[in-house]
Amino acid sequence: MGTDRRRPDHLVERLVGDLPSAVHRRALEVVAQAYVTREPLLRAVLGDADTAGMFSWLRQLPYIEATPEGLHPHDAVRATLEADLRWRDPERYDDVRVRVSLAGLRAVRGAAEDDALLRVAEWMFLFRGQGGGPDELYNYRTHPHIEDTPLRPEDVPEVLRMAEEAEGSAAAVGHWVRRQPEAFRVQRYAGSPAPVSFMAILRLDAPLPEDRAEDPVVAAVWDLVETAAPLRPGEHLGIRRFAVQPGGHQRPSPLMELISRRAIGEEMRSHGRAVTFTVFEDADRWGHYLAEAGMPQLAAVDVGGRRQHIFGRDWRRQTVEQWARHRARTTVTPVTTWPTTTATSGPGDQLPRAAFAEGVLEALRTWHIPREFATSVLLHSHLVPHGSPDPTADLRGAIITALDAIQTDPAGVKAHEALTSAYITASRTHKAAARRLGVPYGTYRRHLALAKERLTDQLLRQPTTVTG
Repeated sequence: MGTDRRRPDHLVERLVGDLPSAVHRRALEVVAQAYVTREPLLRAVLGDADTAGMFSWLRQLPYIEATPEGLHPHDAVRATLEADLRWRDPERYDDVRVRVSLAGLRAVRGAAEDDALLRVAEWMFLFRGQGGGPDELYNYRTHPHIEDTPLRPEDVPEVLRMAEEAEGSAAAVGHWVRRQPEAFRVQRYAGSPAPVSFMAILRLDAPLPEDRAEDPVVAAVWDLVETAAPLRPGEHLGIRRFAVQPGGHQRPSPLMELISRRAIGEEMRSHGRAVTFTVFEDADRWGHYLAEAGMPQLAAVDVGGRRQHIFGRDWRRQTVEQWARHRARTTVTPVTTWPTTTATSGPGDQLPRAAFAEGVLEALRTWHIPREFATSVLLHSHLVPHGSPDPTADLRGAIITALDAIQTDPAGVKAHEALTSAYITASRTHKAAARRLGVPYGTYRRHLALAKERLTDQLLRQPTTVTG
């Protein structure tokens, strides 16, 4: 029997049948991307649609399973719906993923402490096809037999023993246990009080001599910050300093998965964090993955005879919201998130072109979503005066000025029309924008690609603004 060469839309028809409306199809597209679908997620993606009605319709479908967690599609339906949308409308496919990712970010931030790790795991499911790291670290399931708990006083001797055996870092761990015991998390098997692994996420806002003296990794981190990304008032840095499991290797495992979830959740839920670092001994295993995620290796330090590698990210160059959007897209290049030169008037002033271009696109996409527009990385760029009383208004003004300025030739006029129709006047879809302009969809997409390049170039050329 030959291979079934039916297009994805034919398979969709066979599996799900006729759909009542475009909104019903959109609801199915959400279900296909999310690990579990609840009404708040549908509302976040569908907007003004009848969310309650859509949810009731979904739960009655024969290929959707209603569980205590929410709605799950059968695996074959999920895969087919995802492939169909990606084939049929790649931009909308990415748009759905971005909206699901941002909804997941909000769910993590709004979760109670006991639920936060589960919400992180649900968010991470969105990236299952991208690989969660070496050897597919993340399996997107909870591990009920492993408990993530605070450090207890009786844990300290075993934690110090594991630290020395794994990476020769008992002295540094002992220092931080005394200095920031709340930074430590200990993993245990259910029903057993004994620690089986541990981690620590340190929060620091100023370099202290004793920290530098007791921990060479933290000394190197402060050197990096003071050289290239000085903290400003109210800012702090975070560092995932330790991640120790049995055997002394940071190999993929359920324990390392739980540690990674905790670290990701901390980044999502923290406030005022300017820069983040993570430390791995096994750079060969983790280095490429972290670089692709926008965290380059910045330094390496010997601790107890073992080499510890430091990877870093500056959140002032790509906000958490920007990161959640960027990562959800399927065709993106990594954003450089660490400055290569000393910051003078602010890290955002020196955004590399890739990060700047990504910021321009996000500003356009969130033009009519004030809460998301207000997180734009461009608010820290030369487009906004330092000390501005209304930075979002200044950024909007700079973009409108640049839009007007690209109309220097017929191609620029078409670029202006494409961007204005797609984002500023808010057509519902790119195909609707093409119809509004009276051009074929393929032609419209070429105009739009050119428009984004021209607008980015124009904004980069705009002089630094100053307060009057």
